[in-house]
Amino acid sequence: MFPHGLLLIRALLKREFLPKCPFKIRELIKRLKPYGIEILSKKRGKGSERILLLPNKPGSKKGLQYPIKDHGKDTEISIPIINAILRRFNIKDFWD
Repeated sequence: MFPHGLLLIRALLKREFLPKCPFKIRELIKRLKPYGIEILSKKRGKGSERILLLPNKPGSKKGLQYPIKDHGKDTEISIPIINAILRRFNIKDFWD
């Protein structure tokens, strides 16, 4: 086995982590709520989009926003989109 493979195995054994996998939209929203992210009403956004919002003040409709596709409760959000959301809202410990 190559040395870098051993390092990866050691890193995996040392800590538990959330595997990077696509989330259903409901699961993603549930995991983002502790970070203060809300959903603007369904009437906002174009067509089948939901807008994620990190308000400046509690109850405000202004702040950082990110639109995501929503084609129903079984819509899967891919890992690159999740990573873009995390960068937009400056969330560092989501996958830990």
